[in-house]
Amino acid sequence: MDDPEVLRRRVWDEMLFAGMRANYFGELVSRYQSWEKWVRIAVLFLSSGAAATVLSSAPAYVKLGFPLLAAFVSLWLVFSQYGIMARDAADLHSGWCAVESNYERLWNHLDDPGSEQKFDQIYEQANALSRTGTRFPARKKRLNYWLDHAASVATARYA
Repeated sequence: MDDPEVLRRRVWDEMLFAGMRANYFGELVSRYQSWEKWVRIAVLFLSSGAAATVLSSAPAYVKLGFPLLAAFVSLWLVFSQYGIMARDAADLHSGWCAVESNYERLWNHLDDPGSEQKFDQIYEQANALSRTGTRFPARKKRLNYWLDHAASVATARYA
C-alpha cells in the first residue's frame, strides 16, 4: 500500500467499522442481560407460592402446567447461556473499543514513519476479534444503525 490516500481511507473505514462493532456488541450485552433477567423472573413466578395461590381454584391440568412450564423455562435458561453470551459480548465490546482507539490514534499520526505497519498490526488484532464474534447474530439493521452512528461521531470529531 504505497499510496498514502489509500492508507488514509482504509484507516478511516476500519475505524468506523470498529466503532460499529464495539457499539453493536455493547448493545448485545444489554440485550442478553435483559433476556436472562426476564427468564429468571418468569421461573421465579412460575415456581412461586404466588402462582400456586392464583391457581388454587384452577383445573388440575392448569395446576400441573405451571410446574412443567417452570421446569421448561429453567431448562431454557440453562441451554440459552444468556449469561455466557453477555460476558463474551462484553469482551468483544471491550476489544473493539480498543481497536477503534488504536485506529483513531493511527488516524491522528498517519504521517509518522511505520504507520502502514501499525495499520497491519491493528488489522490483525481486529481479525482475531472477528473470528471470535462469528457465533453472534449479524443483525444488518442494527449494524447499519451503529455504522451510521460511528460515522456521525467521527465526522463531528474530525470535521
